[in-house]
This record gives sequence, C-alpha cells and structure tokens, in this order.
Amino acid sequence: MNRSNLSVATLLLLSLACSSSETKEEENKSQDMSATYVFLLGTYTDLPEQGIHLASFSPENGFDILTTAPEPENPSFVIANKDQNLIFSVEETSGAEGGNVSSFQLSANDISIINTVSAAGNSPCYLSLDPSEKFLLVGNYSQGNFSVIPVESNGHLNPAVQVVQHEGSSVNPGRQRQPHVHSTVFHPKDGKLLVADLGTDEVVVYNFDSQKEKPLEETPYFRLKVAPGAGPRHMVFNERGDRLYLVHEITAEIGVYHYEDGTIKHLETHSLLQEGFEGTVGAAEVRLSPDGNHLYVSNRGDANEIIGFEVGKNGGLHRIQTLSSEGKAPRNFNITPDGAYVLVGNQNSNTLLAFKRDAKSGLLSITDHQLDIHKPVYINFLP
Repeated sequence: MNRSNLSVATLLLLSLACSSSETKEEENKSQDMSATYVFLLGTYTDLPEQGIHLASFSPENGFDILTTAPEPENPSFVIANKDQNLIFSVEETSGAEGGNVSSFQLSANDISIINTVSAAGNSPCYLSLDPSEKFLLVGNYSQGNFSVIPVESNGHLNPAVQVVQHEGSSVNPGRQRQPHVHSTVFHPKDGKLLVADLGTDEVVVYNFDSQKEKPLEETPYFRLKVAPGAGPRHMVFNERGDRLYLVHEITAEIGVYHYEDGTIKHLETHSLLQEGFEGTVGAAEVRLSPDGNHLYVSNRGDANEIIGFEVGKNGGLHRIQTLSSEGKAPRNFNITPDGAYVLVGNQNSNTLLAFKRDAKSGLLSITDHQLDIHKPVYINFLP
C-alpha cells in the first residue's frame, strides 16, 4: 500500500472512530434525558393538602407530583423499606403527647396510612431501619432521646420497646443547654448504632441485636466527644465503613473520622465557609456520591450553599466547589442513584431545584428545572 492509500485508510479509520464516539455520546445523552427518578418528598405542613409527596424528576420533563398523603403533620423525615412498598415518616410535633411516627403502604399511585404510634419524645427528626427491618430507630430532637419501635412484616408499628434518654450539655448556651438527638445511623458492616447528639457534642455508639425483643444494649459501647460547640448533626459512612463523615452544624464544618470495631477517632475537619464570610450559618445535610469519589454538604443561614469535596484514597477531603443553592435554607438534598443529578430542597424559599452533576469532576451546575412546593425538607429516592 502506498502513502496515499495509507493516509486515506487512516483517515477512514479515524472517521469511523469519531463517528462511533459521537454515536455513543448521543446514546448516553439520550439515555440521560429519558431517565426518570422517583422520590419521596417530606415537608413541613400548614394546610391539609400538604404532606408526603411521591414525586418524579426527569431531565426532559422536569418535576411532577404523582400523589400526596395528607394525613401526617410535618412529615419532615421520610424513608422506605428495601422492597419499596412501605413508607415510614416522623410527625415532627411537640406537646404533652410528644411527636409521632407513622407507617404507610406505597403503591404506584397511592400512599395509604397503616397506623401511627408515639415517637416517645418531642420533635422527632430522624428515622432509620435496622438492617433486619424489624425495628425503627427514632431520634427526638427536643426531648434529647431516641426510641426503638418494632415493625411488623406488614408495616404495622408497635409502641416503643426501648427509650434512651441522653444527658448533658455543651458550651453553646443558645443551642446546647440540653441533649438534642439529631441522627441515628447504623454502621454498614458491623450493625452498631451511632447516635449524633447536637446538644452534648457527642456521637454515641451502641450494640444492637435484632434477634432480641429489646435489641439495644442501652449502655454505650463507645462515646466520641467532638470539638466543643461543633454540634454534630447528620453523618454518613463510606462503603468500606472505615470513614465517618460528620456534619458539625453549629460551626459549619465537615469532620472526617476513622472508624474501627466500634471506636471513632478524629482525623480532620474542613470549614464550609468561604474566606471572609460573615453571617449566620447552619450546616445541614451530607451525601456521598454513588461511586464514593465525591462528598457534598449543605450550609444554611446566610450562606445557602452546597459545598463539594473530592474524596482521597485515604478518605480525606479536598474542596472542589462552593455554589449557591439558589434559594434559602437548603436543609436537605440528595443525589440520584446514578449520580447524574442532585436535587436540592430550599425550605424557606419553597423550591426544589435540580443540579447536573459531572461524574468525573464532581462539579455541579444548575439546570432550569424548578418545583415550587411548600417547605421541602427531605428527599428520598426510590431506586
């Protein structure tokens, strides 16, 4: 073959390769645009027609409300079981009877209530199912306690079989005069229960055995004292379970901790604030991307930002982005199961917004999709 023929052949191969690459990009873009993500949306309520929403988002058509369950008052934290046919929600209320927890049957077009029991404390703000799904753990913020509620196979809730009251305080007189349980999270490998207490600046580790009628060993296995005044709020483990990422709400920070055999050790802390920032703060939610390569945290107050970090090989964090939540009080946000989008709920501006996420860089960019809805405060995807 002469040089001329070789050149033509090479150009042909390059052309085919480029065409194939463009076709794949077009296919990926088409698949991305046709994706539909279904999720539960928890809210604070003022009117009877507000409550738990079953909603969807697609890059092509935006947001849609599929159905609403108006029964619960202030369903600010909503989760589902593994089979996605049961929903559990707090009713974040206070009073002589305390708050409530409710269960619901979920179908394609309907959310119907099963029953309601007492949360055994005021202002329930967090729920988690133990790995066996036999028990629901409820964190009661104002009461400073958490309860263990049995769950029957049909979703029916029984009264709490255990209630653990935290004691103590910390250095911030406006926020930490008493305990404030803010999250209850199970370790992904060993099944221990971790309870973050904003009021006492602690993360308390408990043994948990779902085979027992009273599954919680009420004497703590380990206590982590975080920096005074930090205010631990929400937390998430990496897939291996050896790194814990903990939001410090009051100081607007994200802390990185080493976890091993039920014990926790502080490794590093990163401020969420931009240099020179002045104003009120309130760090809120933390999420890891599905591939574990990036971590995101929201900050409320006068900041109203989403902060992105790259996760290093040793689990450490490197800040990559700070961007506006495009609203007020981003109390909660979540990443679509494929990692392609981030939905952000701005509680005080009554908006739910979609951000595009670049899987390689982890960077977020705002889209033109917005849902105007009353006080969105929790987003839970149904894969």
